[in-house]
Amino acid sequence: MHSEGNLSAVKKLDFEEIQSLLKDELATVERSLKEHAGSSVAVIPIISGYLSNGGGKRLRPILVLITARLCGYNEGGGDITHSTVVEYIHAATLLHDDVVDEADIRRGIPSANAKWGNEYSVLVGDFLFAKSFSLMADHSPPGVVQAISEATKFLAEGEILELVHSADIDLTEKEYLNLIFRKTGALIKACCQVGGLLGGIRGEVTGRQMAALETYGENIGIAFQIIDDLLDFTADEKTLGKPVGQDLIEGHVTLPVIHAFANADEKEKIFIAETVKSRELSARRIGSIIELIGKYDSISYCKKMAENHIDKAVGELDCFPPNEYLDALKGLADYIINREM
Repeated sequence: MHSEGNLSAVKKLDFEEIQSLLKDELATVERSLKEHAGSSVAVIPIISGYLSNGGGKRLRPILVLITARLCGYNEGGGDITHSTVVEYIHAATLLHDDVVDEADIRRGIPSANAKWGNEYSVLVGDFLFAKSFSLMADHSPPGVVQAISEATKFLAEGEILELVHSADIDLTEKEYLNLIFRKTGALIKACCQVGGLLGGIRGEVTGRQMAALETYGENIGIAFQIIDDLLDFTADEKTLGKPVGQDLIEGHVTLPVIHAFANADEKEKIFIAETVKSRELSARRIGSIIELIGKYDSISYCKKMAENHIDKAVGELDCFPPNEYLDALKGLADYIINREM
């Protein structure tokens, strides 16, 4: 079940080709993000624009756009509106996350809370949540509201679970997967649901296809977060846009650490546990954790788990007729498993 082998057997677009395919739509999304963040309170568009211009890949809007077109939706502007909605929700969670994590850097530049303070970051995040639901109140069919509301609830639960399990070396793999589904997978799943629901307005989406989109979204979301957590230990600081091992510094116990701890000897377990509980870690101590992750082949283990989720995601798509948007979904899965940032 090796993902690269499976994906090489199907036609797919690389990430630049996907961006090119959606070039006009993504440009419209950017205009929509700027337009709807407007407020008579001047600091709101300043902070939201600062975050919006910080180098994100727009994965969530891309998923809404691709799945909507795959399901036959190509007019009416609902795809643009809901791309804006999911990106605002994502941006709001980033603003809140950085406050909770006391993070100073986001994508290689000072985080909004480092630049404007915690209070502004939290409240602008609240504004973006409110704006998202205001847009849905005006434009969304009921199924879309339900999907995004459910994802937003999961996001909040994921953030709370992350606090509950802060520096928790006893976090199990099952608990970790539940956490990252709520934290990341749920909103990515909702993006795919939204595209399917927009297409389904005209009755062009079968129940089987809707279920396939949900399974695809959930599994690429989980794979995305596993790779994100892996890159925290394997990428360099310039690529990451944050210090190597930052998750560990913030008390997040992720799959590479869980796997290494499960396989370590007693002396190593004590060292890992002490490291996880310390919030002021030296580069040397982080380097030692990275060595243990390498010693127990935790990198390969994490990559294989992510590949399994990608395989499951792509395997669901055979119910759709072949076209460039199907190729884009397969290419996006390939990008997620092979990305370096």
